[in-house]
Amino acid sequence: MSGNVTSNLAKSAGIVALGSILSKVLGFLRESALASEFGATLATDAYLMAMVIPTLMLFGVGPAVTTTLIPVFTDLERRKGRDAAFRSVSCIINACIVVAVAAMVVGFIFAEPIVGFVAPGFSGETYALTVKLTRILFPIALFTVVAHCVTGVLHAMGKFAVPAMVGLVQNLIIIASILVFGPKYGIKAVAIGTALGAASILLVQLPALFSAGFRYHLTLDWRDPGLRQVGRLIGPIVLGSVAGQAGTVINRTLASRLPEGSITFLNYSQRLVGLPVGVFGTALVTVLYPTLARMYSENTSDDFTKMFRRSVGVVFFTLLPMAVGLAVLATPVVRLAFERRAFTPEATAATAAALVYACVGIPAMSLSDLSSKAFYAMKDTITPVVVNIGAIGVNVGISLALVGPMGHVGLALGGACQHVASFLMKQAVLRHKEKKWVRKERPNGVEDKYSLVASIAKSVVSATVMWAAVSLFDAWITRAVPGAGTLLQVVRLGASVGVGVVVYFAMAAILKSQELSFAFKTAKKRVAVRRMSR
Repeated sequence: MSGNVTSNLAKSAGIVALGSILSKVLGFLRESALASEFGATLATDAYLMAMVIPTLMLFGVGPAVTTTLIPVFTDLERRKGRDAAFRSVSCIINACIVVAVAAMVVGFIFAEPIVGFVAPGFSGETYALTVKLTRILFPIALFTVVAHCVTGVLHAMGKFAVPAMVGLVQNLIIIASILVFGPKYGIKAVAIGTALGAASILLVQLPALFSAGFRYHLTLDWRDPGLRQVGRLIGPIVLGSVAGQAGTVINRTLASRLPEGSITFLNYSQRLVGLPVGVFGTALVTVLYPTLARMYSENTSDDFTKMFRRSVGVVFFTLLPMAVGLAVLATPVVRLAFERRAFTPEATAATAAALVYACVGIPAMSLSDLSSKAFYAMKDTITPVVVNIGAIGVNVGISLALVGPMGHVGLALGGACQHVASFLMKQAVLRHKEKKWVRKERPNGVEDKYSLVASIAKSVVSATVMWAAVSLFDAWITRAVPGAGTLLQVVRLGASVGVGVVVYFAMAAILKSQELSFAFKTAKKRVAVRRMSR
């Protein structure tokens, strides 16, 4: 039985990982299509600003509902049976609908003052277009919140395949709206496609939910135990989610006062930053989090701290070279990804400049997420919220100081520093807790042989050598293989990336990086297991 359980978990994890990668690839193609069709103009600025307004008002509720609904549904199903749990789900969905509809009505009626508040730099045509797009996009608040309810129930029942693939349908709909309807109907068609894409997230999952035995009940009992449990748990998580998103809202608000296209430059640079974080960082954190939670629940605080410190080393070792490589190759990456038709060389230069500074935050984004998961494992949902609010203050301070002399590039750096500050503050709190555990569990003074400082130093040295090697090689290959064709761009970029990979791992081997040794040992074990299973 245990073998079957392990096999099913591995299969589910593989499906989720595959869905995440495919969604990221399609999301990248979506942004590339948007750049090609509309470039970096007032239309894209208006669309991207209109997108964050529902986020500001309600989107933090969606992920929080998923997070809280999983343990609540599991507990209700265990104690009262699946039918009772499903009745509570109906109450939770109906409560979310009431809240979302209320937010939609308020947003639709007060769209003009809301846009004026969030984008004070917009005026004239840009302001009017943003108001129209905001009203078109507000239904995504309803679709997304209810969809997160459904996702939470499916995950609680061990059904991961359908939720993992909803991003594919959503992105395909948006891409179709850009390429098919965008040329004739403009950016409004993209907004409608975005709303339909959000609806697809819900509609695609409903058959799986109903096939599991769910029957919808048009009831809303505010005293329902499941609804009350979700209500008690959801508050801090919503605040944390909103705090995490507030940095993006603030940067776009400040960018609204900058020249046309500034919001678009920031958006595209963030999309590129999100690729390594979303594919590699999220995967690592997802794998490491259950182990941390289990160790803490078993009252093995010493093992918990050792595992967390090693996890920090692994995430940093993995993401630092990606951050450095993306910064060094910012211009060719942006050119290959977006520069065509309406997206001009000037837009490429502006986006690449933002990307260089945004890369500063790549390792910290995943490390901050990992640190939050460590607090959640300790059943502490308050500390991450307080820290995230403090980190927003860092973002605001740096952004206000740099937006004048550096423009949108200063905002990119401010956003990156928010993630760095968030991780460092969480790390400081965790180190304080660790000192207490060390005094309690290691009174004889025996220390862990693993040195996180040494690990980070080795990764930094390896990445620095890689930076120098890639910079020199990219300059050489650009002269040796000139041309603007897509194939030539792919060849040059691929060669530069290959040099970076070889140099980084070679330096890590020379410095005897423990993370690299761990990777090799893990690979050998997997190969040995596969040979034994044949």
